[in-house]
Amino acid sequence: MGSGMSEEERRDTVQDNLEKDVEKFTNCPDVTVNEAVVMFCSLSSSELLQQHLSDRKQRNFPATDWMKRLAEKLANLSPDPRLAGLGALAITIFIDIISASSSSSETVKEALRCVFAEEKASEVWDLIDECLKRCMMHVDNTEELLGDIRRIEVQLSAAITRLKNSMVRDGHMTSEALKAWVNGAAFHIQVLIHLVRLGGIQHCDPVERLISAYLSDLDLLFNKHREAVEKKCRKGYTLDESPWSAWPYFETEEGESRSMIPSIGFERYFEAYYEEHYSRQKDEISRYFMTVRDELPRLVSLVGHLNVQ
Repeated sequence: MGSGMSEEERRDTVQDNLEKDVEKFTNCPDVTVNEAVVMFCSLSSSELLQQHLSDRKQRNFPATDWMKRLAEKLANLSPDPRLAGLGALAITIFIDIISASSSSSETVKEALRCVFAEEKASEVWDLIDECLKRCMMHVDNTEELLGDIRRIEVQLSAAITRLKNSMVRDGHMTSEALKAWVNGAAFHIQVLIHLVRLGGIQHCDPVERLISAYLSDLDLLFNKHREAVEKKCRKGYTLDESPWSAWPYFETEEGESRSMIPSIGFERYFEAYYEEHYSRQKDEISRYFMTVRDELPRLVSLVGHLNVQ
């Protein structure tokens, strides 16, 4: 009896080798939701905020002066819905600013700002920055806070739509722009959740509709992103004295290249590459949006707390 592999076994072996091969690319951009938004707007926002404060106190000891400022700002506010979710994120950034315990590159705000480095995303970042500032300015005045958030929410929604259209309609699709849109959408959802939490919206229906709309947009945007990335990737051949010994290689949109399995064409190789490095990220983003939707009843009723002693 022969000991050779069957045709199906050979196909499986080639596919396994292909999947292992594309895993080795390391320079693919991260387009997922920034961890600051995920963490500080979650059901664990108060615990994470308390931990962040503790970390800052340890890094910048003694902390008497800036802790006094924090205590004065949040006097008699704990526990309170204004300290939960978006409020917790705003307070985290305020703690970074007043503690001045780390370089600007290590602060939560700087990490979030870098997400919107794409020029066309600057409008979205300006509105997010303004929203976080207003959340802190009026943390002790619900009426003023609600007025500010309502005004910014309308502007933010329009800015996110313009960013989406610039990618889909005008052809300005990049991984950086996609990441900015993803994070703008995630932040926008948290703005609406905070409005419900503070009584500015009476039910969760608008939030649920917004999440559904963004999930639909996500499919469209990743389809456009796939097209844009494929145009930038290419198949080449190593230069050699003998044309018979030239070896094919695959070069990504980021300029990273690796030798290809000769029997595999460009389209199949690109499909495996995109699936490994971008489709997985799309799935992660979708799961995040759906988790927020599933947790809406608990998120909108969340009451934040912070011990500043």
